[in-house]
Amino acid sequence: MLKEALFNLLQNMPIERITIYEICKTADINRSTFYKYYGSQYDLLRDIYNDFFTEIERHVKDEGHLETEDLENMLKLIDAERNKCKTLINSAPQQDFSEKLFSLSVIRTLMKNHTSDIYSARQKEYIRLFFCHGGYAIVRKWLNDDNPESPHEIAELIISLGKVLM
Repeated sequence: MLKEALFNLLQNMPIERITIYEICKTADINRSTFYKYYGSQYDLLRDIYNDFFTEIERHVKDEGHLETEDLENMLKLIDAERNKCKTLINSAPQQDFSEKLFSLSVIRTLMKNHTSDIYSARQKEYIRLFFCHGGYAIVRKWLNDDNPESPHEIAELIISLGKVLM
């Protein structure tokens, strides 16, 4: 009930403006029940997007397909849940969401396969951060676009950029 209440509120206002009182009123529970499970609305939001990423991991396994196919499958799932994903990506702190999105096994495999051994461990971390935040920006723009490209086109773009960078 709490997750559903927060998600509904997020469709109309940013997390910074949502109070515990509003969440509890929407969920029709008292504040002590909220505090039994969460310390803040940000903790509840984190729980919502952790559930979302667990769902993605469960449905999209790195099964040795072509990299574009694995990434495309992930993007198809995101596209199928476009409204939910759009709300989450626009509500979650950028760093938390991008780190979680680009830590999925499909992305980790892609990065591992394309990061050259000429880079030091420290340089590889910088490349990973650059790729994570750039990829996040692409996915966020794609989700917010009124006339978005297909998941296949976005997967090909991200992979081609990854190959250039790494």
